[in-house]
Amino acid sequence: MSYWNLYFLVKVGLSFTGYIGFNWWLNLLLWLALQPPIAHRLLRRARAVLAWPVAIALLYHDSYLPTPARVVSQFKALAGFSADYWLELAQRLVNPAALALAMAGLVLYAALARRIRFATFALVGILSVPLVAAIQEHGVQEGIGGGALASQGDGPEEAGINTSDPDALLQKFYASESQKRTQFTTAGGTPPFDIILLHVCSLAWDDMEFVGQRDNPLLKRFDVLFTNFNSAASYSGPASLRVLHGSCGQTPHKKLYEGIDPQCYVFPNLEKVGYQTAALLNHDGVYEEFAHALEQRGGLAGKLQPNQSAPVHMQNFDGSPIYNDHALLSQWWKKRSAQSGGAPVALYYNTISLHDGNRVPGMSSRSSLDTYKPRLVQLMADFDKFITELETAGRPVVVVLVPEHGASLRGDKIQISGMREIPGPRITLVPAAVKLVGMKKAPEAPPAAPLVVNQPMSYLGLFTLLGDMLADNPYAATARPLAERLQAPETTPFVSENADVIVVRNAAGKYLMKSGNGEWIPYTY
Repeated sequence: MSYWNLYFLVKVGLSFTGYIGFNWWLNLLLWLALQPPIAHRLLRRARAVLAWPVAIALLYHDSYLPTPARVVSQFKALAGFSADYWLELAQRLVNPAALALAMAGLVLYAALARRIRFATFALVGILSVPLVAAIQEHGVQEGIGGGALASQGDGPEEAGINTSDPDALLQKFYASESQKRTQFTTAGGTPPFDIILLHVCSLAWDDMEFVGQRDNPLLKRFDVLFTNFNSAASYSGPASLRVLHGSCGQTPHKKLYEGIDPQCYVFPNLEKVGYQTAALLNHDGVYEEFAHALEQRGGLAGKLQPNQSAPVHMQNFDGSPIYNDHALLSQWWKKRSAQSGGAPVALYYNTISLHDGNRVPGMSSRSSLDTYKPRLVQLMADFDKFITELETAGRPVVVVLVPEHGASLRGDKIQISGMREIPGPRITLVPAAVKLVGMKKAPEAPPAAPLVVNQPMSYLGLFTLLGDMLADNPYAATARPLAERLQAPETTPFVSENADVIVVRNAAGKYLMKSGNGEWIPYTY
C-alpha cells in the first residue's frame, strides 16, 4: 500500500488529538479497497487515480471545515476579498512547525516502511476509533445529556425531555426563548435620556486577552460590565439582526431571516415610547448588503445617516473606506446637541475598525493580526474621548457597548486565526457594558468600579435592563441603584450558531458542537 498506510495513521492521530473527526467505517472501506494486490499495471494505476480523489474527499468529510454547500453559498462574499487579503489568509494556512514535523514523519516512515508492516498498524488504528468511542460513550453521554442547557430553568423530567438527546434540549431552549419578551414603557411623558448603542465588529474577551488589553481603561469607565455575555453569532449580518431583535428571546439562526414578531424590534419599540431613532456606520455597508439588511430586517428603514464627511483612517479588506470613529461620532453628537428640545434620540452605531483584513496607512506591517492591537487601542481611545464629550455636554445618555463577535485572533485546533465558522466561546463571549452618562455625583467621590455581572447573559437581559431604566428613570433622585436592578438579571444559556454550526455549553461548563446534520461532539479548542 506504499504511503496509503501513512494516510490512515496520520488521520487516526489527528482524530485522537481532536483536530479532525473520523468516520471509521468509510475509512475502513477505503483501506479494504486498497488491500487486494493487482498484477496488471494499468489497473493498478487506475485504482490509484480513483483512490486519491476519494481519499481527499474523505479527509475533507472528516475535517471540521465548512460543508461544500456552505462554501458554495459564500462564493459571493469571498469574491469581495482583495488579492492582498487572500495572500494574508494563505500565509496563515502555512505552519512552519507543522510542515517540519510532517517532513520528518515522512522521512521516518520511508526509512521504516521496508522493515515494519504498517498495514497492520493502520488497520488497528482504524478499528481503535470506534472501540475508544464505545469506551468513552457513557462519560460523553453524561457530559452531553446531563442537561446540556440545564441552566435554562425547568427540570427535564417536568417537560418530558430526554436528557441524553442534545437536540431535544436545544428545542426546549428555543421553545422557552420564544416565549420571552420585554416591553419598553415610560412612567409618562418624554423618555428621560438618549441612548447610544455601540456595536463593534471583531471584539471578544479572548481577543482582548490575547493582545494584553483585557483591562483596557475604557471598560473601567462603564457602570455595568457583563463578563459572560454571549453574542450568539460569529458573523456580522446575523449579529446585527440579533441585537436589533433583542426585545425577544434568542431565535434559531434561520428565523432571523424569516418573519419576526414586531415586538422584537428594539428601535421601532423605542420609537413607540417617544424616541427619534437613527443609525450610523463607519463604513459603506455594501459588503454582503449589510446596510440593506439593517433597513429591511433590523427595523432601521430610512434611519441611516450620511458618514462621508468624516476622515478616512483605514481601508476595509475589499478596499472600501473606513471612517474615523471619534470624528464620526463627534460630528453626529454636535448635530444632536444643536437640536433644542424635541424628542430624545436612540442611535445604533456600527464600527468595523477591528475587522480582519483592514489595512492601516502608515503602519509597516500589512498583517491585520499585527495591527489588531494598535487598532483596538485606537478604537478604545476614540470611544473614551467620545464619552468625555458626552459628559462635558451634561445631557443624560445611556451608552451601551455590545460587540458583534470576536476576531478569532488566537484561532484553535480546527480554525485558523481569523476564521469564525465555528461560533465557539472565544468568538462569541464578548465584553458588553452599560454607562449612564450624566449621573450626578459628589465632587469628592472617587470613580466607582463597574458593577460586574458574571451570569450567562445575552441581548434580552441587556434590553430588559434598558427597559427597567426607561420605566424607572435612573437619573431621578429616588431611583433604585443599578445593583438592585441586576439582583436577578434575565439570563440566557450559552447557545451560539451560524448557518451551519451550533455550539452549546452544558451544565458542567463543557462545550458541544454540531455541524449540519452531523452528530454532537465535544468541542475542545
